[in-house]
Amino acid sequence: MVTVPVSHAAPLDDAIAAKIRASFDSQGVMTHWGAHITHLADGHCEISLPFSDKVNQQHGFFHGGVIGAIADSAGGYAGYTRISPEQELVTAEYKLNILAPGKGDTLVGRGQVVKAGRTLIVTTAELFAIDNGKWTLCALMQQTLFVLGATPAR
Repeated sequence: MVTVPVSHAAPLDDAIAAKIRASFDSQGVMTHWGAHITHLADGHCEISLPFSDKVNQQHGFFHGGVIGAIADSAGGYAGYTRISPEQELVTAEYKLNILAPGKGDTLVGRGQVVKAGRTLIVTTAELFAIDNGKWTLCALMQQTLFVLGATPAR
């Protein structure tokens, strides 16, 4: 089986990882679809989603909106690894390019922080459709996150 390696970034503090996992688990859409965080590290988050009739479109692929939601969460939770525990994040914008149909038994989103500032964090995400062990890059995302509770510049 061919796989794409996960980043070897620094591990997270247990309290930060627990906060991120609790936040993710409180998202009804992610739990309803069966998505899971499969890797967390400093500046990185990987989310895995099994294919089901909850996430498909009419041609039997992962729905584009589902691909976007996984990208948004993977980038967002990568961003969460770079903020203090009292802060929160919201997505300000993202751009998604779907490169290939999301055809497979699993969708994997890998988010990574590009730049973390005091009020804005920029991330990217790669989305892979895995079909019988073959990984296909199906989408790319760039995202801007807004830090809530940030100390404004003087």
